Order: sequence, then C-alpha cells, then structure tokens
Amino acid sequence: MIHILYVVLALVALNLVAMWGLSRLRRGRARTGGMGALVAVDAVLAVLLVLEVAMALFFAQSDGFNITMSSRNWFARHWHPVNSLGYRDAEPRPKAPGEKLVLVVGDSFAAGHGIDNVADRFGDVLGRKLGAGWRVANASKIGWDTVDEDKALESYPQTPDVVVLAYFVNDIYRAAEKAKFPLPFAVRFPKGAVTGYLVDHFALANFVYWRLARMGNLEDAAKTFWDRLRAAYIDPAVWGEHARELDSIVDWCRKRHVRLIALIIPSLADVAGTAPMTARVAAYFKGKGVETVDLTPVLAGRDPGDMVVNSVDTHANVKLNAEMAGLLEKAILAPAPAASGAD
Repeated sequence: MIHILYVVLALVALNLVAMWGLSRLRRGRARTGGMGALVAVDAVLAVLLVLEVAMALFFAQSDGFNITMSSRNWFARHWHPVNSLGYRDAEPRPKAPGEKLVLVVGDSFAAGHGIDNVADRFGDVLGRKLGAGWRVANASKIGWDTVDEDKALESYPQTPDVVVLAYFVNDIYRAAEKAKFPLPFAVRFPKGAVTGYLVDHFALANFVYWRLARMGNLEDAAKTFWDRLRAAYIDPAVWGEHARELDSIVDWCRKRHVRLIALIIPSLADVAGTAPMTARVAAYFKGKGVETVDLTPVLAGRDPGDMVVNSVDTHANVKLNAEMAGLLEKAILAPAPAASGAD
C-alpha cells in the first residue's frame, strides 16, 4: 500500500502545479478548458485508484502458476494450517489404539491448491467419509515430484497403514532432468524498469499484465511444455529413470506392509491429451500389483470448466475433490488385493 501512497502524493503535487499554472492564465477558454481537462483526468485517476485499492485489499484468486498478486493474496488468506513439517495439515501425532492412518502424499493437487477451505480437500473429505477408527494425514507440497514424495514417506514420523500417492503427470519432471531431457517452461516476466515496477507493486497493473500474458507467451510456453512432456513419457531413458523413482515408493510400502493406492490425475484442461501418459503410469502400477484409481476414464469428455478451480487455475475444484474422495473411499474400504507383480 505504500506505493499507492506514493502515487497519491505525486498526484496531489501534480494537481498543485497544474492549478498554479492555470491560475496564471487569463480568464477565458484556455483557462476554462484546462480546468475541465484537469477535472476529467482527476476523475479517471480517482476511479483507477479506487479499483487499485479494492483489488489490493480484497481480490484474492489462486492461479496455477502462483505468479500474480491476487494469488499471493489468496495464499495469505487461505493457506493454513501449516504444521511443523511444513505441510498444510494438522500436527502429526501417534496413532491411537486401533486407529488406522491414511497418508496422502503428492503435490499441489493433494495439498489443495485453489481450495479455500482445507476441509474441502479430497484427503480431508476422505477422512470424514471413512469415519471413526480412521485418520487421514497429508504430506504434500506444491511443486513436488516423485523424488520429493518418496523422501516425504521416509521422513514422516508415523508409519501409515495406507498410502495414497496422488500422481500428476508432471511428476516425471525430475526423471527427465536426470536423463538430460529438458522440459522448459519459460515465463516472460515484464521487461523495463517502469513496467516491472508497475506490475510488481500495483494490483491492477499486475492483473492486466498477466491476463494479457496468458493469451500470449504463457499459452505458447504451456503448449511447448506439454508437447515435451508427452515426448518424455515415451523416451526410454526418461521412463527408465522415472520407473526407478516409482519403484522406490512401491518398495518402501511393500517392505513395511503398507497398502499403496495410486490416484492418477490427468491434466484437467486436456484429459484426452494426457491419456497416453496416465495410461503408462497406470500400467506400471498394475504391473507392480498396486491398486490404482485412474481418473482419466472417469473424467474423459467432461467440460474442464466443471472440474477446475477457475479460468486461471486448473487444479481440481471442490466438487471434483469430493468426487475423488468418494472413489478413494471405495478403494480403501474394499478388500486389499493380494500383492503381486515384479519386485
């Protein structure tokens, strides 16, 4: 808000200078016209200032990239509780006698990116559906991939009875990096000192800039990224590296007799386009004898607008989180199949 104050002070100073200049003119059309123009300009600037203050104080909207001021406002308002492990969840605690612990591990989808109330996240909804004798905890962070999720399992202070691995199709990112198969996503930040200052410090300029960017460079960058991501899944070196990452999670659960359920999430903006990727992941887990809840066939043909948080955040909305919880409830309460597949 300090930057808005600077603008107000600057406008007051400019008005004083303008008024002084107009006062030196003789009465006539020039002076009258000048006063009219000054009033009109001030009216426009006043409206912009009101909009700026309103957006800075009240406009909070998540976006998928978390690069806008409105998204930062959203996180400040909604991203809680955060426990001592850094997860958006209650503090971990030992299991009560007879209690079964479900641990949801994943990235932004599991952490609830875009979900205002943490109680509406699929893991929390699942906990209420399972009822007495069950507890669902969350070990997820934005931007995580399979390697991060594996480390989270190993370091979690309690051994769960069930692990729900929320797999999103960009979880292969680290494997692609190791295999020297770059997955670039170049975001063009504002250039120039003035533009950069306005976009970084003023909510209205920030909103306009990033909305325009989404129709230009961000859309092009996203298309390039998804094309490369599809290619990564059929690259033998990348997939081999990724399979080893997934093996580590499967082996961790198997050695501790922990039931593993893979929740496979396609791109909600393009379910059909990511179907070959989710199919390969589902085939991997099934080959290992791991239970899968593959959302691709469930969501095929649906309007993305009915599934996502908003037009600039393609994470799952509250309704879809509830649906995922229902599918997981059925999977967890069904008898666990006998372990099979290669070790």
